[in-house]
Amino acid sequence: MKHLTYSKEVQELTTPQELTARTPLAERGGVLSEAGQWRGLSVFVKTLMVDDPDAQARFHHEGRVAAALNHPALVPLLAASPTQLIFPFVTGGTLRERLEKGPLNIDEATSVGLGLLRGVAYLHGQGVTHQDLKPENVLLQDGLARWDTVRIIDFGMSHALHLPLDIHSGTRMGTPHFMAPEQFYGMRGDARSDLYSVGVLLFDCLAGEPPYADALGWLAGIHTKRAELPGPEALHPLLRAALSRDPAQRPGSAVGMHDELCQARLALGLPALPHADLPEAAVKVLHGTREDCAAEDGGF
Repeated sequence: MKHLTYSKEVQELTTPQELTARTPLAERGGVLSEAGQWRGLSVFVKTLMVDDPDAQARFHHEGRVAAALNHPALVPLLAASPTQLIFPFVTGGTLRERLEKGPLNIDEATSVGLGLLRGVAYLHGQGVTHQDLKPENVLLQDGLARWDTVRIIDFGMSHALHLPLDIHSGTRMGTPHFMAPEQFYGMRGDARSDLYSVGVLLFDCLAGEPPYADALGWLAGIHTKRAELPGPEALHPLLRAALSRDPAQRPGSAVGMHDELCQARLALGLPALPHADLPEAAVKVLHGTREDCAAEDGGF
């Protein structure tokens, strides 16, 4: 398992950077999000606007996690200062914006699911759980719903095994419709929580809405009422397992869930999608050997 360190690709800056063509996008928790131009690049910038120690701790936590990661399914951190995080701007919008137009077809939904698991497998291999996977935190490059256009963002709620302190320890953090029940009770760092969220995202892609209308009631154990499983029967065992209240009933790893979804696509007569070997640390999480079900000439 790799210890989290700053990537050589990340520029460590001492002062805030000037942006041109600035467009404010949102402000939440004392952090302003903007699009703009920086050194000739189109960028997305988060700027810390408050002196609150808790807000500062969350901001610096996100920067430290993002700076240690490097994978095509994640948006990389370009530069960081004490009050700014600078990322490349990804055109095309979020998965939420795409789903507002209606559900994805089966090919698109399962392809996006594989793209998510591709990124999640990498994160888990690095000892990082995202803890807030939802449509707003998934970008689709150029607006295309495909495995190779998925870009995961926002590590503000993440858990990293090798950071000296989990600043969110014991807190009930996440987005109710997409968070696992154990997260609701304050458990953090279990990779299977992210797999629950991927299951909800796949459900949402197929149905156009998440499985529980009253998400808080489900999380609290007040009811078990779930919408009918969407899509073809071949996907239902995987969806049912991923959405289990008991983490032990979910797929054993992102690698295993990727393989199950890949096999379901083949059973549905959908084309094989490219992949490559996963990180050794991620493969070890899977109990048993994996069967390749994708094209031989592709890569993660």
